[in-house]
Amino acid sequence: MAEPTRIYVWNNDALQVVGDFDLRDAEGGEFKQHGKVRLCRCGISNTKPYCDNSHIRTGFQSQVSANAD
Repeated sequence: MAEPTRIYVWNNDALQVVGDFDLRDAEGGEFKQHGKVRLCRCGISNTKPYCDNSHIRTGFQSQVSANAD
């Protein structure tokens, strides 16, 4: 049985997606990188949708935690 796809939300950092998944743009075009990727949350990356660590240079801050509901 395949491992589930997981999305990790790190404080002040990118989204990390791990597992089998398709990544598509708004028109349905497919990005070819799969398995484990880091997606930009700060909006400043020069390699969007992928993270290039621009958030470090710009001081991007976002604290995220899951609710216990």
